[in-house]
Amino acid sequence: MSDFLFSRQIIPKGKMTEHIQRIYTGDKPPVLEFHGEWGSVAVSQNLYRAFQPYETDKYLCIVIGGPVLYFCDNHFLKDGKNNNGTRHIYNRWQQGDINWKEDVSGPFVFLIINKETSEIQCITDMMSFIPVFIYRNSQNIMLGTHVDALARAAGQTDDMDSISIADFILHSVVTFPYTIYKSIHQSSPATHNIIQGNVVEKTIPYWIPEEEQRYSSMNVAANNIRNALTKYVNTITSEVSDIAQFISGGEDSRVLSALLKDNPRDAYVFLDQMNTEGRMAKKAAKKYGATFKMAQRDRLHYLHMLPDTAELVGGGSEYRHAHAFGFQESYGLHKYDAVFGGLFADALLKGARIQKTPLSIRYSFVPDIREKTSTKGNRNTNRQIKAEILSEISSRRKSHFNYVKSFRENSAEEWFELWPSSMNMNIPNIHANRRLMRSYEPFMDKEVVKISATVPQEWKLNRRLFQQAVKPFLKPTKWLFHSDGRLPYFPWYINSFVAFVTWVYFRLGYRIGFVKGNQGPWADWEAVVKSSDWEHAVGEYSSGFSKISPLFLEQDVEQLFQSNAFNLRQKVNLLQVLYQLANR
Repeated sequence: MSDFLFSRQIIPKGKMTEHIQRIYTGDKPPVLEFHGEWGSVAVSQNLYRAFQPYETDKYLCIVIGGPVLYFCDNHFLKDGKNNNGTRHIYNRWQQGDINWKEDVSGPFVFLIINKETSEIQCITDMMSFIPVFIYRNSQNIMLGTHVDALARAAGQTDDMDSISIADFILHSVVTFPYTIYKSIHQSSPATHNIIQGNVVEKTIPYWIPEEEQRYSSMNVAANNIRNALTKYVNTITSEVSDIAQFISGGEDSRVLSALLKDNPRDAYVFLDQMNTEGRMAKKAAKKYGATFKMAQRDRLHYLHMLPDTAELVGGGSEYRHAHAFGFQESYGLHKYDAVFGGLFADALLKGARIQKTPLSIRYSFVPDIREKTSTKGNRNTNRQIKAEILSEISSRRKSHFNYVKSFRENSAEEWFELWPSSMNMNIPNIHANRRLMRSYEPFMDKEVVKISATVPQEWKLNRRLFQQAVKPFLKPTKWLFHSDGRLPYFPWYINSFVAFVTWVYFRLGYRIGFVKGNQGPWADWEAVVKSSDWEHAVGEYSSGFSKISPLFLEQDVEQLFQSNAFNLRQKVNLLQVLYQLANR
């Protein structure tokens, strides 16, 4: 299933279906509803095969997502639309043998309802790649996997948390466990929740990313990463044949390409026009035997998709990461048995969330040097948001930082943005893709997650661990440049010089004029915000500003967008908030 809503109080038939289907502005997925003395649950049809609801006389079992099962074969992937995958998990659970951190890999939620005792059990994945949200009052408890759908079902759409909204505008995420609704919170990752009556009776963590050094050898860790990626991909491709992947000018997609090289497949890149990114991607596809397909988008595509994708990912998540939206239909991405992506390689294996020195951040040719003083819990500053709002945001962020620090003393600043994954601004990419296609992410495999938690940060910096792990996969493109100017096959100390030369080339190229236009994979946001369409969108959505105007010193919304108090990303976030408030 893609999403579920559960209510302890019985909801009239059809109401929860409406709330779930509103996530989609286009074709609506079928929704199944179940009702009994235990309450009501609605669940949309799962795009992933074999994970439809499974029901016995005593239990109703629901799986969200398409996890890879490591305690049995995965033959059910080719069986079509059935519930054999759900049944396998249920049987393992019923026997008391299931080990959630070993048996089930990738994004998932498992919900099981005891129809006789009304006990509810809800298990979240290791990183909450699929978040679960909880609403509770004295008469009812409700759960769901889409925050806006749950808010509508619980009648909470007008009771918004202005602190969280400001937090999202500034930081692109809402600090865990808060949401943009005052009475709705996010469940913890890697947790077995047991609900009795209207109370979460027990929350039992089955894994915590504690700071332990499990490896004394980088080579052993690298081999384990390589084996984990290979096992994850092969488990899926041994069962299905109609495959696609995302490709780019970068190294993560080349790793995917190598893992998939024995499988006929299409390789997709989404671009404004053919550019440096596209040319590198096309060459990589040829080297690894994939059929290259470029999906061209309008230069204002990311602005025009805001209404659809903001609804799809929900409030408090950046809509702009739904890169494949629209192409799932025009290019038939939803028809493939599996579509492979490379998200979270940077976050888990390359130290993307480790705080670095300003020079390391600004210049790609400067080696990664860890900034020893963390700023995650520092006081926020912004000239347009009121001081008391900033103070509360800082308090929440500091509280989460201290929580993470309680089990990761020396790497709290990194895992502050990883635990749970909703703290990572890029995660809405998964929230969108899993609702649009059968998306699989090898770098979210359970073993990759565990290895990331148990290796020194120094190994992640400068791609040392990653490069050693994937070097055999990069050999076919040994001399093919990354779109950022590096040669991924080679270590950082060689690439520092290579990246510097490339940086100089492009700087001169833009100044002289022989390099023009958007050479990257994403939108040219500078051009987007200068467009008349952007100006029109600000005017169209400005009616939502009255609901959050108390946050700001400036009361003219157009002046807020013109102010240099907000950077470009924050202005896009503000526009998304205004749209969502204007269309409640």
